[in-house]
Amino acid sequence: MTTILYAPDGTSSWTGAIVLCNTSRSITELDVKFNHKRIIQTEPGFGAVAAAFFDNQNQQNTLSLKVRRGVDFTGAAFPDPEGALAFALQQPASFPTTGAMQITLAGAGGTNVTLYLPDCGVQAIASSYADLGQSPAFEYTFTGGQITTSNPLPETE
Repeated sequence: MTTILYAPDGTSSWTGAIVLCNTSRSITELDVKFNHKRIIQTEPGFGAVAAAFFDNQNQQNTLSLKVRRGVDFTGAAFPDPEGALAFALQQPASFPTTGAMQITLAGAGGTNVTLYLPDCGVQAIASSYADLGQSPAFEYTFTGGQITTSNPLPETE
């Protein structure tokens, strides 16, 4: 079971969040991709033999997943392919750009964890024509800071 919620900036609780995914499909079926980067500052070695490197604890995480509207959402299929295309064309303009993400994972082997990606932003939303139909697929890509177990909306704990 995978549930991913996105709370736009200014949202005070997860109940007002956008449901990006609520499915029993595996993360492999969702085509989840994750990239963690630690940002290192370098100082050229003026007269020294080597440059110095400074880890300022700046981290950048990129998470992308592909969800199908009629499979990962209850009752979210469209009446016809034209309705799906109209929705797809309006997605980037209507989706909030910054917020926080809640990722709840419950695996068949016993994994049960809720993680958060605070201070994240939507980097891209994509859907190809081949994916359109009554249940189109959308690939969302988010970039944020450090993944944590601390809820960034503490009043909802």
